Amino acid sequence: MAKVIIGFIIADFVLSLICAKIPLFTRNSKRWEQKTYFRRFSEGFFPVLIVFLICLFIDYYHKVNNPTGFEQMLIDGDAEYLVVFGDDYVGDADVALEIKQGHSPDRICKIISSICKEDYIHKGSDALNVYAEGEEYVIMDGNVNIGRVTTFDRKFGVVLRFYWMP
Repeated sequence: MAKVIIGFIIADFVLSLICAKIPLFTRNSKRWEQKTYFRRFSEGFFPVLIVFLICLFIDYYHKVNNPTGFEQMLIDGDAEYLVVFGDDYVGDADVALEIKQGHSPDRICKIISSICKEDYIHKGSDALNVYAEGEEYVIMDGNVNIGRVTTFDRKFGVVLRFYWMP
């Protein structure tokens, strides 16, 4: 993105310099001749730069305040959970999954249990139990603690970080 911004500014600068020397986009050449080089340059460079920056801010606002396609799948109910990547979300966890916001702790326990039964059955058996313990969720296989889950709130979802016991 930085390369695009720098490239656009350089192109705008060069085109404005050319327009200051040669009347490219003008209808009345007598008026153009009466203006100084700096004014000719400024009338070409700054309005285009301001419009470009406004477009960048609108795009940034759109990206920050609207969910991604995957987050929209969670919101619409097309997916119950999604795998997330990146050090910001996974951290030191073994795996990280994102679910929709607004679930109660009991419902999160059921979701974690279903995730473990569907995808990580090798970590547990039929005696799989999940319960909330403070801010964490503990995964038990009978009387053996096989893992824990911490939560991380995002704008459109909740990231579940799974830590499996060795």
